[in-house]
Amino acid sequence: MKKHACRLLSHISAWLDDLLFPQDVVCLCCDHALGSDAKNGVCGGCLRALDALARRQEELEKQGVLPVPHGIRYIHAAFVYEGQARMLIRRLKYESVRRAALALAQQMVFLPSDEEEIIVPVPTDKGRERKRGFNQSSVLARHIGNTLGMQVTEALVRVDVRRPQTGLTGREREKNLVGCMAASEAVSGKRVLLVDDVCTTGATLREAARALLAAGAAGVGVFTAARAARAADEPRDPFAAGEILRK
Repeated sequence: MKKHACRLLSHISAWLDDLLFPQDVVCLCCDHALGSDAKNGVCGGCLRALDALARRQEELEKQGVLPVPHGIRYIHAAFVYEGQARMLIRRLKYESVRRAALALAQQMVFLPSDEEEIIVPVPTDKGRERKRGFNQSSVLARHIGNTLGMQVTEALVRVDVRRPQTGLTGREREKNLVGCMAASEAVSGKRVLLVDDVCTTGATLREAARALLAAGAAGVGVFTAARAARAADEPRDPFAAGEILRK
């Protein structure tokens, strides 16, 4: 019964996605009509803005100003968590627009990695997954896995429900997540590529890495779609105040 309900919610989510954001009609970032220079549901102007965000993120990583949490070999992000990248993640995470994952994942596949063997998405709790219709990190992971020819394994689970991380300070995020994840034996002896949508303080990734290493993973590297330019607390979300992204 539960599986049937989940499939029904998934179909409804996909139908709403097509209704609200018709493919090849309006831009996922700015809602303007798509032109001939559009790609993956993103207009030419927003594609150029995303490219600038990707170059900024690459430069930040080269400068070494973004910390890597203990237990993680590296964190690479496709974009700075601002502007069009933030909008795509919002569409995916809060508006259940699966199509937004493609534009994010197609930049993520070019991130540098080591010799990871399997991809593991960061889990969300079942309540949020049912409400959204999917786990956004799993959608990103499967796009990446299909492109890179890597196995995707849902080896991490949430063992209990915690407060949402949004709005918490870095210290509160850390305390909120301690012990909330567990990993299966599927990661034992494996080099894991952990995939998530956003890295802000790194608390979620640190807890995920702890669970993977406790289950015997040989190492953990991370790909995220975006990373906050400020490593402290999550930046203020302009959409929460009703601001709208415009070209």
